[in-house]
Order: sequence, then structure tokens, then C-alpha cells
Amino acid sequence: MPGARLWVDVDPLGRPPYVQEMVLLRIRGSFTMPITLERLEQPDLAGFRWLKVGRDAWYDTVQDGRQARGFQRTLAVYPQRSGTLSIAPFVHHLTILDAGGARATLELATPPLALAVAPAPVPKEAWWLPAQGLTVTDTWSADPETLQPGQSVRRTVTIEAQGVTDDQLPPQPAIRVPQLIAFPDEPQRETVIGVAPVAATGEQKRQTLPKPGRLAEVRGADGPKAKVAYAWEIRPTSDRAVDLPEIRIPWFDTGRNAMALAVLPARTVAIAPAGPTLAEMERGLGIAAAAGATNAPRYADWTLAAMAFLLALAASLLLAGRSLGIGALRQRLHAALDLRRTLGALSASAAAGRPAEAWQALRRLTALDGPVGWLASPEARSAAAALEAAAFGPMSPDAAGVRSAAADLLRARRRRSRSN
Repeated sequence: MPGARLWVDVDPLGRPPYVQEMVLLRIRGSFTMPITLERLEQPDLAGFRWLKVGRDAWYDTVQDGRQARGFQRTLAVYPQRSGTLSIAPFVHHLTILDAGGARATLELATPPLALAVAPAPVPKEAWWLPAQGLTVTDTWSADPETLQPGQSVRRTVTIEAQGVTDDQLPPQPAIRVPQLIAFPDEPQRETVIGVAPVAATGEQKRQTLPKPGRLAEVRGADGPKAKVAYAWEIRPTSDRAVDLPEIRIPWFDTGRNAMALAVLPARTVAIAPAGPTLAEMERGLGIAAAAGATNAPRYADWTLAAMAFLLALAASLLLAGRSLGIGALRQRLHAALDLRRTLGALSASAAAGRPAEAWQALRRLTALDGPVGWLASPEARSAAAALEAAAFGPMSPDAAGVRSAAADLLRARRRRSRSN
């Protein structure tokens, strides 16, 4: 009809679209007569899933040299099968004012369309994801390589894609790795609608604010944007480092017309090294000086170092409880704690100048160690004799001599432990 046009543009892909690939239909009109009422009747679109992109847009334009009103509705359609699919006419029902100012009705219909659709170029069992773009990110609630014994860490993998809806994104990957427990959370999926400026004017479409019951709309390229977040609570069941394999997300890049692969690299989940070693403990006690040195040990440092060591030791023993009986585990833990307490008592009593208490701690230490023979060395025998003389001799004990004897004894024990 003169002064009124209605047609459908299909955004070109340069090839037939694939099954489940987004195709943008733009129903466009141009009218030179005044319009008082309008309603666009949409066909059933059999064989397609579809989403409306934004609201209908009206804008000023020019038709045949005359001022006109332009109209545009954008649909994202997704063919559900291959072959030739038909798109029936869209019908625009208009109420206009004629040249005499009287109301008249007018119906404009678009020509029918036929769309050739290609089958997905992947095996039937493969997940088919044709998208305009895709990103995969990986976040952790804590460093997975330095966990504390018994600590869990939350891993979140987020996939975002352009031109698809969230139900097209792949299912949550399974994490099945020995020595790891992984509890998956419910996936969090979301689809929003991107709305671009109207090409005819460069102006943003009007009336594109979210409406209750509708998908949220954001600025960007026309079409849906999908996101899914997969999360797991992960906890190691041993103190060994465990490798999580990489996550691979194959998808089809519709812009490049080629398969692509998004990869999250492998990660290691591990327990942080347990507290200070025995050598670090002895340095904290001040008995790791160079050979021949007789400086007094830093006994004040022992308390914090010993507490850290015992906490780490207890945690590591709890992890070992999977393979030990509860009775054996309890005995092993008590023995380790008793040994640490006895070492601390020997050091602390010597530092305080109480040789009798230091002598009792030495006897307890040799009983706990068993027949290891570390007291057989000349250095240890001499130090033990000096400590005994200070504890039971007739003369007042020499505080510096008591400290030196305790340091020599612990040094001899350390050397024997290293040789074993």
C-alpha cells in the first residue's frame, strides 16, 4: 500500500544457520500516514523457540522523500530441527487517519519466509553449544594449595555466553578424584536480554526497562546473554597433594564458523605443610647454635613454637585416623604430646635454674625415647653427670651450668635422631 510498508529482515550469517543457533528476525515498518492504534500479530513460529529482544521501537525516518514513522520489533529465534522451516506472515493491524481526518483500519502482512537449517556438525551424544562468544572463569574461596587440615574450600566455575539461553549451557561437570570429597551445589542459571541501539537512528530503543515477569534487559548486542555458576565444597581426605583435572568446554563459535574450546587449567588441592619441624623447634629453644657455642637458649620462644607444632601434629594425626584404629590413634597422639611436654619441661626448668626438676624431666625423656642410646655419647654422659651433680650435690647449683647441660643433652638427642 502506498505510504505503508511492512517486511522482515533476517540478520545475515553468510551460511545456513545450524540447529539451536540464534537467528535474529527484525520486523520492520515504515508509515507516512498518522497512526492512532496498532497491533502486530505474530505467527506461531512452529519449529522454533523464540525470545523477544526489547520492546517495539518507534522512531522518525524518511520514506520516498517524505517524513515517516519507522517501526521495529526484534525476535531471536532458535530452529529446533534441520531442513527447511517456514515462517508465516506477520500481520500489522493499524488504525489510521485518512486525508479527511476519518479513522480507517489497515492490515499489512509480511511475505512468508523459508529458512534452510543445517544439522549440528557434532556427534549426537556431544553437547552442542553454538554461541557468539563464551568465557569460563574459576574462583576459590581460599588458596586450594595451602588448606588447613579438615578445611573445606569452595570452588565456583562460571560460564557466560552470548546468543544463547541458560538452558543451552552444559550440565555441571562431575568431580570424582580419589582423596577428595566434592559436594556440588545447585547450579545458578540466569538469562538476560541484550538490547542494541536502533540501526536506523543510532538511538537506544525506548521503553526497554525490565517489566515484572520478563527477563531483565541490558545494553549490548541484540540477543540473550546466559550465565551459569557451578559450585562445589571441596575437602581433601589426606595430607597428600591431589590434582584436579582441567575442565574443557567445547562450543561452536558462530562468528568464526568453527569449533572452539574453553579450558580451565588443572589445579592442585593440598594441605599446607604442618607447623615447625624439630630443627625449627630447637632453634626456637636456642640450642641450634654453631658447634662449640655455649650461649643460653632462648627458652621464651619455646611456648609459641611448641603450641604451633602440637596443633599441626594433632591435625595430621587426625587425618591419619582413616587408616588407624581409634585406640592406636589416641595412643599415638598422647605419646607425641607427652614427648613435647617433656622436652618443654626440661628446657623450662633448666632456664629457671631448677636442676632437680630438669633431672626428673631428663629421666622421663629417656623413658619415652626407649633404648635409643643417645645418652651413650661422651657429650650426653658429661652433660647428664653435670645435671645430676647440680640436682643432688652438696653445693648450690650453677644456673649457667644447668642451662648449658640441658642444651648439651638436647643437642645430643637431636644428633642421634638425625643419624637414625
